[in-house]
Order: sequence, then C-alpha cells, then structure tokens
Amino acid sequence: MIKLRIFNISYERGRQILLFLFCLFLAFVIWSIHKLSESYTVYLQYKVTASAGLEGRSGEADSENYLIVRGKATGFYILQHRYSGTINKIYISPERREIRRRAGVPDGFYVLVKDVNDRLIQSFGNTLFVESFATDTLFYFFPGQTNKRVPVKPDFIISYAPQYTLNSTPKLSPDSVTLYGESTLLSKIDSVFTKQLKFQNLDKSVQGVVELIPEKGVRFSSGDISYSMDIVRYVEKSIQLPLSFVNVPDGIILKSNPSEVTLYFREKFGEAPNDAASVTMEVDYHDFETSINGVVKVLLSGNNKGVLSWRADPPFVEVSVASVDTLK
Repeated sequence: MIKLRIFNISYERGRQILLFLFCLFLAFVIWSIHKLSESYTVYLQYKVTASAGLEGRSGEADSENYLIVRGKATGFYILQHRYSGTINKIYISPERREIRRRAGVPDGFYVLVKDVNDRLIQSFGNTLFVESFATDTLFYFFPGQTNKRVPVKPDFIISYAPQYTLNSTPKLSPDSVTLYGESTLLSKIDSVFTKQLKFQNLDKSVQGVVELIPEKGVRFSSGDISYSMDIVRYVEKSIQLPLSFVNVPDGIILKSNPSEVTLYFREKFGEAPNDAASVTMEVDYHDFETSINGVVKVLLSGNNKGVLSWRADPPFVEVSVASVDTLK
C-alpha cells in the first residue's frame, strides 16, 4: 500500500512562492510587450475600397480580390490585423484615367497597383512600412445607377405649452432630395425620413438642422435638412352652424341628421376675431354618392383665414335624399 506524503507549507514559505509566481508572470508580461513592440516582416491582406466618381455609377466599391502586402509592422498591429474579426480595409481615390474597363464583364473595372502605388502606401500611414505588393491588379464592380426625386418627411414628436400650437406644418429646406442608386433599390423608396427629434412644451418658434436617415446603397443629394416651426398662442371658440350642401345636381334635395353641428376652432391670440358669418359647414354631394350608408364627413368652408385648427361635433352626419313632398 502506497502512502502519500503530505507537505506542510508555512505561511512565510507560501508567501515566497506566491511572490515568485507573481514576479514570473510580471516578467512574462514585460517580455511579451517588448516582443510585440518590435517590428516583423510579414504578409498581410486588405480589401481596397475605391472612390471612383464614375458618372451614372455607384460612388465607391470594395475590390473583389485582396491586396497582398509585404511589409514591416509591430507585433501589436499584426495581432490586431489577424484576430480583429473584421475585414481589414484601406481607402483610395483613383483618377478617372486609372480606372479601366474589364473586357466582357458588365460593370467590371480594374485598377493597376503600380498606378496607385503611392496612394496605397500613404493609406497605411505609420502602421505598416510597405516593402512590396504581391498583387498587381485590383478588380471592381461599379454597377450602373439611376436617380429619383422623393419628398422628405419629418419625424418630429412635438408637445406644446398650454394655449400654444403650430401656425402651419413644419417647413423643410430642401423639402425633397434626389436619390442615386441602383434602380432595384430606388424602386422601393417613395420618401425619406429625418432622424427623430423631440420638442417638449414649446411656446416659441424653433429652427435647426436635422440629418436624414441613410439608406443602404443609396446616396442623397443633400444629407442635412433645415427645419423651422412657427409656434403661436391661440384662443379656442365654438359656434353652432347649420349644414349646407354643395355640388348637388338639379332636381335632387338632400337632408341631414342632425341638421346643425357645433364648430370648435382655434385662432391666433391677439388678432382680429374671425367673422363667424363668413364660415360655413358643408356636406359634398360627391362624398354622399361614394358613401356606403350615407354617413358623410362634415367640411369647413367659407372665409376660414386665421383658423389654426378646427373640429366639428359630430364630425359625421347621416345624409339622405328628401322628396319635395317631405319638405312641404
């Protein structure tokens, strides 16, 4: 039978062992930093993004193949390059004459490395000392693009101080932008939106600049939109008005239930009051014709200048054709 010998380690002896292990670890860290700070000759690969500016085509594209570079870099940079988990890219802007078409390849182009040698070296900055390039040609696809004009829609969340509201809808400049991209992408876009802005407890006019929400693969003629909102103080009033009918053909008489509605409206504080006699509430015969069960929306007409907003109570009425005998 084998008996295991048990070693009893004193506190002082244990402290010395831990101190030795810590010093060993610290020495390893210092050695690693020293070795990683040194420069090594290595082969690295990159995707090269080219900004071409070709008329009627996408503005930039990544190379199909990799640029293989032989050069010197620190161990830190080499580790970062190889284990970052992302595709390493550099950016160049070749001149138009340096971009050549690829025979028999639709939308295909190529750039000779020797033509952009200096710009490639500059793109590495001080991180890599380039000795040579193992790749002689970079291949690209610059697909054809079209353009399309679409409206800009604001994404504003607005709250007002008591008795304050918008004088009119927010003004945008420009209120539409031109999109540039592939036709398949542009066909799916009917408008573009600003980034969301929140305005709370507004009691005065505001203005500023807001960015558009980017669309992948699409360029905007303008990425920044100026906005302004005219905020005014208002008073709210109400008045009872009879309903009238418009666009009614000859020989047809309409009636509604109810025959009167209450109009609630807001107008600017401090301005001359709106002439209630010049305001009318109407029902359009065309709306009655297209209604399913004769329920029609009430419309505001007449001289409603200065009215900021309004609502009718009830907002809908029942309309029917009345015979002459019924009205007598």
